[in-house]
Amino acid sequence: MGERRVLVVDDDEDMILFLTGLLRKAGYTVLTAYDAAEAVIQAQRERLDLIVLDILMPEGGGFAVLDRLMTSAQTRTTPVIVLTGSDEPAVEAWARAAGVTRFLRKPCDGATLVDAVRVALGESG
Repeated sequence: MGERRVLVVDDDEDMILFLTGLLRKAGYTVLTAYDAAEAVIQAQRERLDLIVLDILMPEGGGFAVLDRLMTSAQTRTTPVIVLTGSDEPAVEAWARAAGVTRFLRKPCDGATLVDAVRVALGESG
C-alpha cells in the first residue's frame, strides 16, 4: 500500500490537532493547512492521496479550494472529504455537485472519519 498522505485543511487549530492525531494513529502521514490559500499551495506542491477539507475558512474558504482542486489536472482526481460545521443544505448540495467523495458534518466522531478516509482510499468497502 505504501505511505498514504492526507492534507487536513481547517482554520481551527484544535480541530487540526485532533484530526492530525487521529489520522496519524490510523497510520497516515498528515500535512496541514490553516486557510484556503495555503491549502491550494500544498495541494499543488505535494503528492497527496486525500484531502480533508473544511468549508468555512478565511482566505477564500473551502469553496474556493474545492473549485481550484476540481479544475486542476494535477488535483482533480484527488479524493476530497468535506468536514464542515455548516448545517446549510445548500453547502452539502454544492459540495456533492462539485464532486466530493464524502460529506461529513462537525461534530464527527473519530471512527466515522477514519472509516470515511479508508473507504475514500479504497482500503475498505
